Amino acid sequence: MSDITIPGVTSKYNTDKIIKGLVDAEKVRLTRMEKDRDALKSKKKVWQDLKRKLSLLEGDAKELYGFNNPFNEKIAKSSDESVITATASRTALEETKKITVEQIATSDRFKSNSLSKDFHVPPGKYVFIVGKKKVAFNYTGGSLKDFSEKINKRGKNLLRSTVIKDTPDTYVITIESLKTGRENRLKFEEKAVDFALKAGILERTETTERDIPITKYTVQPWTKELTEKSYSLSDGNLTVNQTKELKIPVDPPFKLNKNMVLSIEVKTEKIPEKPKEKIKPPPGPKLPESGEIEFEGIKIRNEPLKLILPQWKPPEEKKRVDDMQVLFIESNGKTYPLKKIEDSEDFKVYQFDVGKITDRIDAIEIRNRNTHRRITIRNARIFDKTARGKFKPLHPLNEAGNARLKIDGIEVERDSNTIDDLIPGVKITLQGKSDKPVELKVERDKEAIKNSIIKLVGHYNQVITEIDVVSSKDESIIDEATYLSDEEKKNLKDKLGSMIGDISIFQLKNKLQSIMMNPYKTEGGRDLSLLAQIGISTDTRKPGEVTTVDKTKLRGYLEINEDKLDEAISDHPEWVKELFGYDTDGDLVVDSGIAYALDTQLKPYIDVGGIIAIRAGTLDNQIKNKNRDIESYKQHLKDYEAELKLKFGKMEGALDALQQNSKALENLGRSNNQGQ
Repeated sequence: MSDITIPGVTSKYNTDKIIKGLVDAEKVRLTRMEKDRDALKSKKKVWQDLKRKLSLLEGDAKELYGFNNPFNEKIAKSSDESVITATASRTALEETKKITVEQIATSDRFKSNSLSKDFHVPPGKYVFIVGKKKVAFNYTGGSLKDFSEKINKRGKNLLRSTVIKDTPDTYVITIESLKTGRENRLKFEEKAVDFALKAGILERTETTERDIPITKYTVQPWTKELTEKSYSLSDGNLTVNQTKELKIPVDPPFKLNKNMVLSIEVKTEKIPEKPKEKIKPPPGPKLPESGEIEFEGIKIRNEPLKLILPQWKPPEEKKRVDDMQVLFIESNGKTYPLKKIEDSEDFKVYQFDVGKITDRIDAIEIRNRNTHRRITIRNARIFDKTARGKFKPLHPLNEAGNARLKIDGIEVERDSNTIDDLIPGVKITLQGKSDKPVELKVERDKEAIKNSIIKLVGHYNQVITEIDVVSSKDESIIDEATYLSDEEKKNLKDKLGSMIGDISIFQLKNKLQSIMMNPYKTEGGRDLSLLAQIGISTDTRKPGEVTTVDKTKLRGYLEINEDKLDEAISDHPEWVKELFGYDTDGDLVVDSGIAYALDTQLKPYIDVGGIIAIRAGTLDNQIKNKNRDIESYKQHLKDYEAELKLKFGKMEGALDALQQNSKALENLGRSNNQGQ
């Protein structure tokens, strides 16, 4: 091996190890500085984690007393969701309605005959009408499937078509309106009519409707005499006075099929009742004086005349009659009652399925037995509800019709199964018919109230646990918090005792515990002023129940007796609401209550520029300063190491020079000795 060494690069004196040892010794201070910086970062993270938990608690508090508090949330419960479902907004009133669904709103849906697989749809302009809207397109001709796809592409939210293989060799096509309601009937025009007739969707019809004229020439007596006082007639409006009756012949009689209906507009007029006069018995005849005589200054008076009258009986009061069975039809000499009408100051359209009652109609009959109502009718008309002008569907799967329902006995019609204008704040969806009333109950959303309270208690316990952990070295605090996950426990162990001695943490905990334990004013007075009275306390044991000491209760963690909480929310929801947020001075601003107090207490900690933000800012500055010191010291170490290498390099060079001089002297001495 070569004996050549280069100072500062190679060393036979092992100076690198010496330099590393000296530098490592100097690094001890750097390690201490980095540990101090990491401790500051950990402390900042502790504050940030605490702020997140406090923010959750403050959010829960604000939710319980703010404008959107759960105490105003409503739900709508249906006793039969196969008939009615509903949702309620916060503005809905707490009430119960009884609703009978006689018919849900339907749309037209027609199918064709069975068609061969090579059935060709001819070209042309196809027009379909749904209510007042039109779907029109030019078609170049093609298969049923291609035509169906064209309808779906152009129909959008108005029209839909499907093609189904009904046998191995044939197909049927269905065309349906996507809009429900009687006014949204499906009609065919231009080439669509030819296609519908050819495919067996439509067929031509005979006369399927007739207007029934209401004039002085068509009004006739029914079973009683008809006089000028029986009715009045103006511009086609026929008014039948109280206790009167009449009929309107249908001439000639109109033949009916099962799809025919009688449409008629009806309104009622209530006649104010006169105040009842107290009937007094007649005074009877006036009897003359009985007379008297005088004899020798003595007056003798006759006995007064007497008249024995029969016992007086007051006349019988006329009974009030309320009878809404007003309309009838006559057919083949028989009378058939139609469904009862309702009081309405405006004209209301009634449609009666007369085709399901009889096979022809000879007359419309009106009997007003009411003593305090006039009945007015107009616009009587018979028509086939399945007809589309001169055509009617050959294979109707569904027919367009309005939803009909009764709410608290009042009949209602809508063209949709989603109704949001019937009960304020409630949207009703009709799912099916019902034979009996379905009860729809709008009430407070008790589960939402309960869940909000439980969430607040849960976040409160997390805050108390967090404070206990960071202000103590007792690891049992973490082990006793059974609600924590393994990951959460591990994170807490990293924070254990990180803020021992911080007085502000203890002050915060004491204030929070005081807020949760203090009494608050409510309209319930002493009956409800504490959390414990709704089942929330540090000890939910029943009276007399003995258990072992639970350290979590000693630390102030809250427990919930759900049965007691449910009972309080159910029996006194307003008091529970006031316990969390109450307006004590009537200025419509909440100024008391647990949630209000929590929000007020926590805001200075979590707000921008608040206590925690200031602490975190201070720590940020300390971390920045520490980072500068660390970077500066790292540079010092680099300079120190370079200086050592330079010094040791010079030393090694000097030693090498001395060594070489020593060797030269030795060699010189040996040469001299050999010369002698």
